[in-house]
Amino acid sequence: MAQTSPMRLRLLFVINPVSGGKKKADPETIIKNYFRDRPEDVSFFLLNGPEQSLSAAIKKTGPDRVIAVGGDGTVKMVAEALLHKNIPMGILPAGSANGMAAELCIPADWEQVLALICNEQPSTVKDIDLIRVNNDICIHLSDVGLNALLVKNFEQRGIRGKLGYALSSFKTLWQSKRLAVHIENNKLSLTRYAHMIVLANARMYGTGACINPDGDLTDGLFEVVILRRLSIPELLKMLFRHRPFDPAKTEVLQARQVTISTRKRAHFQIDGEYMGRIRQVTATILPKALKVIIPVPVDAG
Repeated sequence: MAQTSPMRLRLLFVINPVSGGKKKADPETIIKNYFRDRPEDVSFFLLNGPEQSLSAAIKKTGPDRVIAVGGDGTVKMVAEALLHKNIPMGILPAGSANGMAAELCIPADWEQVLALICNEQPSTVKDIDLIRVNNDICIHLSDVGLNALLVKNFEQRGIRGKLGYALSSFKTLWQSKRLAVHIENNKLSLTRYAHMIVLANARMYGTGACINPDGDLTDGLFEVVILRRLSIPELLKMLFRHRPFDPAKTEVLQARQVTISTRKRAHFQIDGEYMGRIRQVTATILPKALKVIIPVPVDAG
């Protein structure tokens, strides 16, 4: 009897060419070189390419796996296109902030990641939660207040990496004022004064700052993290030493749905993208809405 050949994987790589600054070679060339003598069927979608939606490209190519090549913004775009689809997403970290890759323990080495995607290293597909925030999707962390203003100042300054965040933090804390915030759902109704309110699907920002130590991407819940006060030394300590936020000044609530209202218009960001100023945010958990390829945990054997 003839032996059945293994299934030929169809892979679609979604590339953000401006992620992470300059490289020795562009991502498409690196990926093509890796697959030159391999059986996989590889195609590419460039985010700055001709006008075609990512969803249309996925429908046309019919991939078995879609790989986001970029930072958290690229991962978010791919996640939106794969929402509730039975197509796993891989992440090839290539951004200035790769918080979701770090959250999922995805290695920085591209050859290791490509081996995971091709099942040549132990990998598994994990179903993770997302948060619907107003009319958008959050894969990682969204917030109202101080950090959203920091994201805005960081984007305007144009200096990438932690240095850019550090320089922007002084301006941000000088500008930032505590917000009067009302938080409610069918189980709670409370008012707080805070520097920032975080809607946390994950545990830490791309800088490594741990905002939500007990976060779990698969528990069907998200956390509302209320930071009542924050100083420059605390902010810099979190950016550079990865210390958690001061629990004495922090309140954490778990929820499946929540509405946050501010007395005055407040700065707002989703997954590192500044969204402007808002008066109200409604968030709802989307349980197990996205499949992602991750390494098999060491203790899983």
